[in-house]
Amino acid sequence: MTAIESNASFGPIEFDYYPVGAGSEWFAKWLPGYPAPSQGYKIHVSARLEDAEIVARAVLPVLRRLRVAHKVVRDLDRYRRQIATPQRGKFITVYTQDASQAQRVLNAINPELQQLRDFGGIRPGPSPTTRESGHREAEISVGGTGLVWTRWYEEGDQD
Repeated sequence: MTAIESNASFGPIEFDYYPVGAGSEWFAKWLPGYPAPSQGYKIHVSARLEDAEIVARAVLPVLRRLRVAHKVVRDLDRYRRQIATPQRGKFITVYTQDASQAQRVLNAINPELQQLRDFGGIRPGPSPTTRESGHREAEISVGGTGLVWTRWYEEGDQD
């Protein structure tokens, strides 16, 4: 049987996702053969609980094809618990090296998300917030779907 992203496992080991390092209780990480960049633009994809599986199936294969470092909440139960914390809205986290790579990622994932939004009935999930604001201010919404957010990060940022 072929592995697929599902509510039971958004980051299956069959697709080279591993729950390792900081945050491994929450996230499965996918690295393209090298570590995540130490600084750049962090992209967060948010989803409602009821849309998590379809968002994972739409976004994660694209990120793997682009060979960009990312992590995803490991399963629906963990995502349900995460939404009740200041980390809400950080379903999928993408680590890009610079604005150019961040734009390529957005250009690749946004059309599918827009189609799911327009014709599939999915709606934006919780807005991710910044640690710098004490989680009082939202990140910057990009792409027009309400599902994708971004902020600059430096090594050591855990959000």
